Amino acid sequence: MKKFLAGALALVFSAYIPGGTATAADDNYPSRQITLIAGFPAGSGADVYARFFAKKLEEQLKQTVIVDNKPGGLGSLSVVALKNAKPDGYTMLIGSADQFTAAPYVFNAPPYDPLKDFDYVAPVFSQAFMMLVNAKSPYQKISDLTKAMKEKGAKGSYATSNFPSVILAEMYKANTGVPDTLQVRYKTSADSLNDFASGAIDYMVGDPVFGLARSRDGTLRVLAVSTAKRISSVPDIPTFAEEGVPNVDVRIWWVLAAPKGTPKDIVDKMHKVMTQVTTSEEARKFVGINGGEPMTLDSPKATLDYATMDTKRWEEWAKIGKIEKQ
Repeated sequence: MKKFLAGALALVFSAYIPGGTATAADDNYPSRQITLIAGFPAGSGADVYARFFAKKLEEQLKQTVIVDNKPGGLGSLSVVALKNAKPDGYTMLIGSADQFTAAPYVFNAPPYDPLKDFDYVAPVFSQAFMMLVNAKSPYQKISDLTKAMKEKGAKGSYATSNFPSVILAEMYKANTGVPDTLQVRYKTSADSLNDFASGAIDYMVGDPVFGLARSRDGTLRVLAVSTAKRISSVPDIPTFAEEGVPNVDVRIWWVLAAPKGTPKDIVDKMHKVMTQVTTSEEARKFVGINGGEPMTLDSPKATLDYATMDTKRWEEWAKIGKIEKQ
C-alpha cells in the first residue's frame, strides 16, 4: 500500500491587517481576498470541485476567493498548512474530510488532531465509490465478478487508488468470500486504464468522477455504488446490498474548515453562505453529474459532531482495510 508522506510543513501567510487579527466585531468580513487551501494538484478532478465552489462563494461574498493547491501526503500537507494559518477567516480549506478524520489511524504521530486543531465550518457534499470493470468484460453483475474471482483465486487482481477504495475492496471480499487477490495500488484512478485495457486488472474500486466518466465513454462498466441507498443523481446504478453484498456503506464527504480560533461570527457567516451555495440548483446539478449529493448540517457545531462520528468510523474502517500506521 502506498504510504502517507508526512513531515513537511507548509506555512500559509495571510495579508497584514492593521490592529491585529479579525475580531467578532469585523462586520465588514470579508474585506479582502479569501484563500481556500486544497490538498490536490491543480487540474485534477478534485481541483475542479474546489474551483467550482470557490467561484460560487466568490459570487455570494462579493469578494475574491482563490484556490491554493498544496498536494502531498494524500492531503496531510494541506491540513498542516491550515493548522498553521492565521485564524482570521481569510484562509480556509476545502476538501475531503478524511484528510482530517483518518489521521489518527494512518499516522503513528499524527501532525494534527482532527477534532482539536480546527474549526469545522460546513459540509459541502458526499460521494460514494463504485465497483468498476472493463466494459468489454463478461461481468454484468457483481455476482458474475464474484464467481470469476473465486475461480481465479490468487491469480485475480484489482485496482485501488486511495484508502476508501482499499476499505471498500476489503468489505467486498469479506462479504462474498472472495479469497485474497492481488491489489495493485495506483496514484490516481486514471493510471489504471492501460492495465484495464490489457486485461491485467479484473476490477477496480474507484471514485464516481472517474467511474461515471469512463462509463459514459464506454471504457468501463459500473456494477454498484457503495452507499446503503441508491444515489439520486444516478438512480439506475444498484447498491452492493441490492447485488447481494451486505454490510457495505462507504462514502466520503467534503468539508469547509478553518484554523482553530477563527472568530465565531465569521465561522457562522461562512456556514450560512456555504449552505446557500450547496443547496443551489447549480451546485446540485454540478455535484450530481459526478455521482455526488449536496450535504448540509444545521450549524458548525453539527459539522464538528459529524466529523467526530466520522473519526470513530475511520477507526473501524482502518481495521477493515488493514491500514498500517506510518
